[in-house]
Amino acid sequence: MGLIFKEFKDEIDNLVEFLTTNTWEFFGTPNPSPERVRANYENQLYTGEGYKTFWIISDDDIRVGILWLYDLDDGDPLFDIRISKKYIGMGIGTTAVNWLVSYVFNNYLDIKRIEANTRQDNYGMRCVFNKCGFAKESHHRNAWVGQDGIPYDSIGYGITREDWQSGKVTPVNWHDFKC
Repeated sequence: MGLIFKEFKDEIDNLVEFLTTNTWEFFGTPNPSPERVRANYENQLYTGEGYKTFWIISDDDIRVGILWLYDLDDGDPLFDIRISKKYIGMGIGTTAVNWLVSYVFNNYLDIKRIEANTRQDNYGMRCVFNKCGFAKESHHRNAWVGQDGIPYDSIGYGITREDWQSGKVTPVNWHDFKC
């Protein structure tokens, strides 16, 4: 499946429909209300300073996902990716994250790294990070309480410009300190 990445521009009704007609199992708010999405939009959380949002569109013109970059003005941007359940497992996440990394490093020359977090049980996303050259950089135990009230571990990943340019992942030295 070919993909097109189109920057989000004042398409609030499409955004509300996309975010409220899917369940986002691994997100803090798996079923956002239309009011919440509209409030986030009004507060410029999709298009304000330091934010960029892109539709992931299939070659047959279907919105299959969305990429949301934030903290672009902070030096260490983070991102969220949401793929409609119907399209999960088709390689869209890997293609989209690779596109996003290239977009950031080619358009923001001062940015040295990109970060993202996911729940420990989000194996699909963890595989995407691995395939896209991200290194596991943190593991926070019981740090992400799901809607089910269960605390899950939160896993942090990052990719540096140097790793992206070289195509190699520099592992974190988890044993750099001894007592």
